[in-house]
Amino acid sequence: ALIDFGLAKPLDAQESLTATGELSGTPFYISPEQLISGDVDQRSDLYSLGIIMFEMLTGAPPYRGSSVIEVLEQHVHPSTPKLPSDFSALQPLIDKMLAPRPENRVANVGQVLRLLDCVRLN
Repeated sequence: ALIDFGLAKPLDAQESLTATGELSGTPFYISPEQLISGDVDQRSDLYSLGIIMFEMLTGAPPYRGSSVIEVLEQHVHPSTPKLPSDFSALQPLIDKMLAPRPENRVANVGQVLRLLDCVRLN
């Protein structure tokens, strides 16, 4: 299922969709920068895509908790989620997609596709 497209806006839009201090998004898929600074770009979407990819491979999102706050804290202060050994060839891609700091993350879909081209699954 794809979600939260109601929160999308054009990259060149000047207006904000939320007020200062207001949070929009789904806790399992929200990027750290949405929680900390509110300054987002396409790398935020690639983080969320990495979460979805992890969930598709494992059957569960990488960050879970007994409350929304626990889940959100894991996005901001994560330990790198590890894939099962069957999918270990995809771990470098997951690591680059789920890097907590946007500057350490894949910058665009082209980079994701190049990393995928290098993957050899058993």
